[in-house]
Amino acid sequence: MILQVALDVTDIEHAISIAEKVARGGAHWLEVGTPLIKKEGIRAVELMKRRFPDRKIVADLKTMDTGALEVEMAARHGADVVSILGVADDKTIKDAVTVAKKYGIRVMVDLIGVKDKVKRAKELENMGVHYILVHTGIDEQAQGRNPLEDLEKVVKAVKIPVAVAGGLNLETIPKVIEAGATIIIVGGAITKAKDPENITRRILDLFWAEYMQTIVKVIQDITDHIKTVATSLKLEQVRGMVDAMIGANKIFIYGAGRSGLVGKAFAMRLMHLDFNVYVVGETITPAFEEGDLLIAISGSGETRTIVDAAEIAKNQGGKVVGITSYKNSTLGKLSDVVVEIPGRTKADIPTDYIARQMLTEYKWMAPMGTLFEDSTMLLLDGVIALLMATFQKSEKDMKRKHATLE
Repeated sequence: MILQVALDVTDIEHAISIAEKVARGGAHWLEVGTPLIKKEGIRAVELMKRRFPDRKIVADLKTMDTGALEVEMAARHGADVVSILGVADDKTIKDAVTVAKKYGIRVMVDLIGVKDKVKRAKELENMGVHYILVHTGIDEQAQGRNPLEDLEKVVKAVKIPVAVAGGLNLETIPKVIEAGATIIIVGGAITKAKDPENITRRILDLFWAEYMQTIVKVIQDITDHIKTVATSLKLEQVRGMVDAMIGANKIFIYGAGRSGLVGKAFAMRLMHLDFNVYVVGETITPAFEEGDLLIAISGSGETRTIVDAAEIAKNQGGKVVGITSYKNSTLGKLSDVVVEIPGRTKADIPTDYIARQMLTEYKWMAPMGTLFEDSTMLLLDGVIALLMATFQKSEKDMKRKHATLE
């Protein structure tokens, strides 16, 4: 979650004074409020950014027309995020998004005044806006309204981050956190407090109670998955991999992205065990020859560069061990030995896996290939332990080959 403090005052010096206190308290984003911009002009955004270069500065322009012009103006004066009204014309919003992309900033669309918030939120998401704000205005608050009910509906309707604003304080913030808000905007509860720094810290303490629950939940979920992987490993597959390694002249390891990092960690440990091992792509990697082994790591089994390497290894007369979630993938079919690391669901197929990564449609607590890579890392650590026992290598023996030029 992100704490955005709305500086809805009319004097820039007063705004900066409050901002200094809330920044010390840990506030993430500083909002140059609409009243402040109307009073001081766009220079208020520039002054705030100069004073707080380490904070995101939100220009609450509430743009209703000329989206491109106003977003460009805000961007040139240092804004990181610009607010547009959801009741604005679609062209205004689309133009704002286009210009924001050009300047590398973000657009937040405020749903204040929008009748059907869920419908509009979906439309805005399709237009490419970055954040949606569920906002209960001061006049609406005076009539007893709050943003909670609308917030829950909008959060469920869209996949982009949802912000919330409207009379939030220490009592109501836990409710909007529970409802799924990503950005929590607080104004008067902080800016009108006797000690803005202290209130800011207390609000962030509420955030951290949720943060720790999230971290613990993720660790537990990943651990549970790895336990499932451990119990599903097939003896013949792991045995085939280890036998191929022991018999190989040279071992080459190849993986892309995070899988590549897992492979490099494995290669380092094999070097410590005196194996003749190389990482594909490094400048000192020699030619692959007959009698060599390629250990190829790819969750989908369809990563083009990994598949190409496997084909070359086979053409050179070597062997391939494929570590993948899909034994019937292209890599799986090319491999002499396949070690299966179960993916998320039995219904997944390699093409779905790739599409999900490209479209960023994945489980939030285990993004991209996290479960595959974490599981593979521990499998390979297990293989290292087995090889240590097999060759009677101690940790002391391995340390003799550990890098000293570091």
